[in-house]
Amino acid sequence: MIDRERSVVDKVTLSGALVGGGGLFLPVFIVKEHRLDAGFPVSFAGMSLPLFFLALAFVVAIAIVGVLPGLRRRSRNLPAVLAALCLFALLWAGTGIGGAAELAEYEFERGRVSPSSGFWIVLLAILIIVTHSMKQSTSVWLRGCVPLAFVATLIALFVVGVIDDVAFVREYYTREDRFVRELTAHIGIAAGAVGAAVAVGVPTGILAYRIRSLERPLFAVVNGVQTIPSLALFGLMIAPLALISQRFPILRELGVRGVGNTPALLALFLYALLPIVRNTYTSLAVMDPAVIHAGTGMGMTRRQLMWQVEVPISLPIILAGVRVSMVQTIGNTTVAALIGAGGLGNFVFQGLGQAAPDLIVMGVIPIVILALLADRVFQLISEWAVPGPKRGAV
Repeated sequence: MIDRERSVVDKVTLSGALVGGGGLFLPVFIVKEHRLDAGFPVSFAGMSLPLFFLALAFVVAIAIVGVLPGLRRRSRNLPAVLAALCLFALLWAGTGIGGAAELAEYEFERGRVSPSSGFWIVLLAILIIVTHSMKQSTSVWLRGCVPLAFVATLIALFVVGVIDDVAFVREYYTREDRFVRELTAHIGIAAGAVGAAVAVGVPTGILAYRIRSLERPLFAVVNGVQTIPSLALFGLMIAPLALISQRFPILRELGVRGVGNTPALLALFLYALLPIVRNTYTSLAVMDPAVIHAGTGMGMTRRQLMWQVEVPISLPIILAGVRVSMVQTIGNTTVAALIGAGGLGNFVFQGLGQAAPDLIVMGVIPIVILALLADRVFQLISEWAVPGPKRGAV
């Protein structure tokens, strides 16, 4: 029987190639004399015809993979991923090199290069192609290594100085020490909130399953927290924590205040609870009772059933909840900057206040990378936590 799914044109890959090809004809970057300058746009073709045709060749290679089912069946879309990786590197390198040439030509001493519409459209196309290809792949290691390859490529271009003239890299160099502090604080706040949510959420989910009378009130609380806007929840923490710190000076000395990391951690902890509690409860509720009965019939004690049967079966679902919670918390930590907490959100809101999009991008890109890496790492851990033979292991 013919595999119809693999014998037809891959519309997603082909659409990604068409979007990426269209983006190459748009302005890829804008050369500015200074941060507030409107600047002038430069396309890939206007920057360098050899680079333009090379980028177009990668797009055509991706389109060919989308059109030829036999190639996809043999290679599992690996050529499309490799072509997308090359296009990704060329896009960044071309923006840096071409932007530097334009700056030198116009002799802007403090000039900078900002990515324009074509740049972001090509990046969107690459994301579509790579995400679709990874979903089709059955190799756990391939799905894990592809995002790391893209991050490593960007870091390598940054280390060798190819993208030094890109605007948000300029912003980074002027704030390098502070950037490291804020990045560390962002990771620390998010990890601390999720760690506390795991410590509380998993036992809470188990308790809701064991004592059914507690199920409704517990889920009413954790569901209700999710309905409160993040900024409002952060604000609600200020007054009670300020009052507590005034009443108990020892807590104030320990860092418990109305503003800063304490209200941020508490609010993010409350937001992170729902996915963990829900998945823990669900992992136990959907378990086949025959499995428990079989363990009981073999003479297992309650503790043995929990650690040798229930935990191994429930772990992948619980980890999936932690994965959702971690990605959500990394994003929500950005808003915590508004109440005096550390994190990359300080750059985002500083850029908004100064009408400096390059500063905003400098804060947003690391947040996106952190979220993608966290999502990929927890997905791999969840897949390897599944009992039995590992699907797609290589």
